[in-house]
Amino acid sequence: MKKYSAFIMISAVLMLALIVLAVSSFGTQKNEAGFFDAVNFSHPAQPLTSISDNNSYGQISLDYIVHLNDTFYDRFPFTFQEMLTAVWLVEELIAMGYEFDDIKVQEFTFNDRLSLLGMGSFMELFFFIDDSPFANIGLRPSRQSQNVILTVPGQSEEVIVVGAHCDSVFFPGASDNASGVALLLESAHRMLEFNNYYTIEYVFFGAEEMGLFGSLYYVYDLTQTEHDNIIFMINADILLDGDDLFYMAGYVDDTSYFPEPQPGTNYITETWDNIAQDINTRYDLDLISQPWGIHGPSDQLAFLPFGHTVMFLAGLDVEVSPPPAQFPHLVAEMARVVHSPRDDIHYIMKSWPYKAETNMRTFSIFLEEILLATYNSDADKSKKEVQNDQ
Repeated sequence: MKKYSAFIMISAVLMLALIVLAVSSFGTQKNEAGFFDAVNFSHPAQPLTSISDNNSYGQISLDYIVHLNDTFYDRFPFTFQEMLTAVWLVEELIAMGYEFDDIKVQEFTFNDRLSLLGMGSFMELFFFIDDSPFANIGLRPSRQSQNVILTVPGQSEEVIVVGAHCDSVFFPGASDNASGVALLLESAHRMLEFNNYYTIEYVFFGAEEMGLFGSLYYVYDLTQTEHDNIIFMINADILLDGDDLFYMAGYVDDTSYFPEPQPGTNYITETWDNIAQDINTRYDLDLISQPWGIHGPSDQLAFLPFGHTVMFLAGLDVEVSPPPAQFPHLVAEMARVVHSPRDDIHYIMKSWPYKAETNMRTFSIFLEEILLATYNSDADKSKKEVQNDQ
């Protein structure tokens, strides 16, 4: 009996110590008030990497993936770590040569789109966990997240939106989705060398993993004129999960949802098909078209109800067995690393040598060709001749 009592006493002391430690940790939350205003963005350091250092397509992206993986792992939605990632993105864009006026930080809370998402109970669970003395996942007291938007003006006011979410789920998030963020950063680097025809908006979405919060906030905040100016939207997400490199392109309208949401084709998707076929031949690549993938669970979904043509870029593994009969057109993918501790760039590169280099090179070449193409239903849809600034 004495031994049992001693065990209870020791257990109680250990539990009390854990509670005190957890409460102490919770009390060290950072003050976020005016955080973006307080950061001095006007005197940036040198960029992490540059085209002069790495001219080969995809290598710049890899440098960014490693940095995000190692420095900003666990970029959970509505946390300080996600916010610090956004701060770094702003600093990096300025360091590579863009002006502060080209960048907008669009802040929002989970309440701003809660009614659309039906996520209330799910979010309240995480708030309860975060406020408990036993765990602290670093949620911001304001329950805020943010989109970072870089506008690259073009000769035309017509807009191409290129998006990638920068949050992750508890893990380093190399494939999901440092890979997409890195692809956008490399593209933004390279666009400095061109006199691009279309205006480009690179949007680094926040809080995708909780239910597309950032992309929903972005699209519902647009005016009708801004919607009308969008030519198409490209979403990059999970680029390193497999060796099959997909571009999933199309749109849906009110007449195509029933009996099933049939992806539509138009002169934009035809241009993309021509570009893919061309660079597959020129660069010995293997881009695969899969229109039904536009219904995959990622940020392009927010744009579909508005009739926008979208493209979803992803690197997946396709199972050899046929997909279920009730969904004959859907991609049946096998996730190797997503939402697991294996979603680490060092694990990926060790386990599948050269996959990261190959995937990022392919998507980098493809994205640049897309951004420099002409989209005119009356034109030949060939690549637009652009004047190099130099």
